[in-house]
Amino acid sequence: MARDIWLNMQVISETLPFLPVAPPPDPWIRKACRAVGGLREVGFAPGSDLLLVVSSQGRGVVDCLTGELVAREREVPYDWVDERELLAEGIGPLKGQRIRIAGLAGGGLALGTADGLRLEIETFSHPERCVILKRSDWAEWPDAEKGCSKIAADSSLRAAGFSPTGRSLVIATSSEVIVYGRP
Repeated sequence: MARDIWLNMQVISETLPFLPVAPPPDPWIRKACRAVGGLREVGFAPGSDLLLVVSSQGRGVVDCLTGELVAREREVPYDWVDERELLAEGIGPLKGQRIRIAGLAGGGLALGTADGLRLEIETFSHPERCVILKRSDWAEWPDAEKGCSKIAADSSLRAAGFSPTGRSLVIATSSEVIVYGRP
């Protein structure tokens, strides 16, 4: 069995670059695609599906379970963002919280869920970065498309990852944030 998985992994790694970009499979549902000019960083509040979005135009908070923009402040980055510590002060329902951020300044969102889903960010053809969603049993499938999905490919990817609850998945580029949710 271990040899079969090893061979599957080799085949999958060779075919991943050629997978078409497609939305995540069921049960993921696209909740929102929000235009955000000058997006810099994003970050989830601890234990929640509330996403803080930091851009050159200010801050916003998206409820990733509904896709709704629940708060917006147009103050440009100043003392409320700390790119060295990768923290930003929340607004609206996140007011008073310092949220860990990921994006241009570094950092990263959660790349796995409790039920075994994984995200990988790969560069198959520079400068394009691809976001690959892998099922927990991805290596058992000899066909890459059955165990993996290429859910994004963009040269301006800022961050991609899961919420702390594992119910939301976001892809942030320099110009938009795409939000997926699941029950």
